[in-house]
Amino acid sequence: MKSLLVFLMIGVSSVMAQTEKIDLTVAQKIKQEEQLNSDIERLSYRLLDYAGPRLTGSDGMERGYKVAKEMMEEYKLSNPRIEFARDWPRGGWDIEKAYAAMTLPYYIPIFPAPVAWTNGTNGPVKGDVVLITATNDKELQALKGTLKGKIVLMPSVTDYKISFEPMARRHTEESLKQTAEYPITKVQPRRRRPAQAIEGSELSYAEILSFVHKENPAVIIHESGNYSVPGLNFHKLEEAGPVPCELNIACENHGLMERLIRNGEKVEMEVDIAVKFESDRKIYNVIAEIPGTDPKLKDELVIIGGHLDCYHMSPGAGDDGAGFIAMLEAMRILKAIGVQPRRTIRVAFWGGEEVGLHGSSGYVEQFVQDPVTKEKKKEYNKISAYFNSDYGPGKFRGIFTQDNLQVYPIFTEWMQPFLDTGFTTVSNRSVGSTDHIPFDNAGIPAFQFIQDPMEWGRHSHRTQDFSDRLVLDDIRHNAVIVAWFAYNAAMRDEMMPRK
Repeated sequence: MKSLLVFLMIGVSSVMAQTEKIDLTVAQKIKQEEQLNSDIERLSYRLLDYAGPRLTGSDGMERGYKVAKEMMEEYKLSNPRIEFARDWPRGGWDIEKAYAAMTLPYYIPIFPAPVAWTNGTNGPVKGDVVLITATNDKELQALKGTLKGKIVLMPSVTDYKISFEPMARRHTEESLKQTAEYPITKVQPRRRRPAQAIEGSELSYAEILSFVHKENPAVIIHESGNYSVPGLNFHKLEEAGPVPCELNIACENHGLMERLIRNGEKVEMEVDIAVKFESDRKIYNVIAEIPGTDPKLKDELVIIGGHLDCYHMSPGAGDDGAGFIAMLEAMRILKAIGVQPRRTIRVAFWGGEEVGLHGSSGYVEQFVQDPVTKEKKKEYNKISAYFNSDYGPGKFRGIFTQDNLQVYPIFTEWMQPFLDTGFTTVSNRSVGSTDHIPFDNAGIPAFQFIQDPMEWGRHSHRTQDFSDRLVLDDIRHNAVIVAWFAYNAAMRDEMMPRK
């Protein structure tokens, strides 16, 4: 079967190679424009440092919508707009103050990361820290009535292991070869999450947390599962009822207090968290175009995008700032060199990705296809392709076809002018978990780029996802690739083939 698949792919490739029209002059213009006039550094400042953290529904997200639209207007893209995607019943949530410290047996300041959509403390709270050591339901039930008003330290979920590997890495030829492997023959094990089993316990983390919530503590403290910097997360919509103040702290701070308590020391903390809730918030997308010029094709669309929202407490430079910055820079490049695309090229900054792909899903529901009834909407037959970037700040090394074998030879041809930059791999794998999925589910050709991993797991969804971690030359490279792929998709005689 595998040999037959390879034979078919080679056969299709030989045919498509004869029909793809590659304009190397445009490729060179795209490269030169980015080399001479790159605006990546300014985009990084405006959309990350200036706009700040952009949690869905927050004041920061409202600011992000505005700044993104302003940049699209500055680049003279057509019809920049902030477009409704979905209602957001959870509403807005912003941090106004966050302070925590261990005060006994000695003073140590602790960097707290409040869990989004949990309450504040209504002023400073000071008291004993209670460590949850229960390993079965009987021990847990014995705590009933003892946790009200307390500062509760949840069980540890991370065993510290010294790493002898570099924090950041790039793809090698071997790792790219493995990425291109199709069908996938090696299944990677899933990492244990806090909601799953705790080693040595009959209880899951979720079971313990549910019990603690009902006991009305003053503060719940989680070990974030990430070394040196607190991770970020949010209180789920389905978890109804009043939610006490919850904090994530670095595992080192958590481990210190846990060891002290287990060895009989009295531990006290002081916590002061102030938050603000807003009820009237919706999810939007920020959209603009370069209009098509072919009378027969101008109403067809090539869409490029990434998500504008991120977690709170950092501006999401890697997730997904690097992605949407590259997309907007690609549009700036195409506009600057004066391309006349046959199809309209649209850029979309999606809202609400981190909380459930709401921006892109809302767009698909309104304009492409109803996910339940499968009713086709006005853009279903007009979208040629969607290209997404949301796998960190790393350099583009290739592209996933999302099991669309017909585009394999097309992409192989398109990447020829950029092989010397390390953009070399087409993988037929399907990948998930980001904004190309609603399009793919609706039958639209939708693709995600293969990227260097860099230090992805260390800063994604963390308090330290700032622009310091970006390699701007990588984003410049990515913008060039996106501009080239969008241009070629917009210029083809035919729409991109569907699965």
